[in-house]
Amino acid sequence: MNWIKTLVGLLAVAAGCSAVAAPLLSEGFDDVAALPGKGWVLLNQSTPPGSTGWFQGEPSFFPAAAGPADSYIAANFNNAAFGGSVSNWLLTPQVLLANGESIRFSLRLPGEGLLDRVEVYLGGNGASTDVGRDFTLLAAYESDSDTGWQQQSLLVDGLVAPASGRLAFRYVVDDTSLNGDYIGIDSVSLSAIPEPATVALVCLGMIALHAARRPRRHWLAAAGLYAGALAAQAGQNGVMHFPNVQVVQQQAAPLTAEHGGFMAYKDPVTGQLTGPDPERAALLTAAARAPAPLMRLVRPVPKLAQRGGVSLMLDERQTRYAIARKAGDGSITHSCEPAAGEHK
Repeated sequence: MNWIKTLVGLLAVAAGCSAVAAPLLSEGFDDVAALPGKGWVLLNQSTPPGSTGWFQGEPSFFPAAAGPADSYIAANFNNAAFGGSVSNWLLTPQVLLANGESIRFSLRLPGEGLLDRVEVYLGGNGASTDVGRDFTLLAAYESDSDTGWQQQSLLVDGLVAPASGRLAFRYVVDDTSLNGDYIGIDSVSLSAIPEPATVALVCLGMIALHAARRPRRHWLAAAGLYAGALAAQAGQNGVMHFPNVQVVQQQAAPLTAEHGGFMAYKDPVTGQLTGPDPERAALLTAAARAPAPLMRLVRPVPKLAQRGGVSLMLDERQTRYAIARKAGDGSITHSCEPAAGEHK
């Protein structure tokens, strides 16, 4: 009877969906004043402190990403006094954290020509609010122009084992006399990792809905899929491991000349380009692999010359460069780099 198979499938899907845990954290910021009563911590460590902290969103700047127009949390450059540095923290309530959990939130940086930066941190030391010791950086976002509301998604990572802790947002401005405008955060949620058995149960239920015209061997394959998922285990790092599957991590080979390209070292005394010795090559490789810090780039302003040409005035903040060429005999030649104020 096809209706019996359909009923069995619907029951399996319903059981699987009911087994999925509710979000560990969900906040729409309808009432910012009520956050401390829910376990949130608002911690303004700006120097010197300004006239504002975290506050209810202002629809006159922009409406919320979801819900009522003012249902988001906001901060601005007045978190610090004029010329000071903003470091304003927003810590979530204490939650159970595990690698692989999904953090979602909406973020908007209007910019208006002024640089704003928001950082996201992970703290795995219970209810601690020691942001200088117990929190590690997960991601950073910055802009000096309007980003619009953007849905951001991150994964909890770096924990040795599941732990109780907090997530944190930090609004950062280095100098409020030069940068800093206004930011908004909305719809923060933290979702747990579905259990393998739950995923398998949902899949089995969906297969059952279409099983009326399927041969019996398909049911056997589905049962095998369900049994395999039940046998899957999640390790301490949040990565699932399956029977009869071996995961091998292979370290990337070091960057050398044999992998394409070559390294050139410029002698600071003679100004000549030469091949680096092993010690200098190691330093160059380390510098190339170091993550580049987020920074605001100041674009040079083009000027029109009287005869129709275009010139750019470069100062010491602009990149200085040299062009190196390797001849067939192994010798290296180069062209001179432009000095500050000169454009080539």
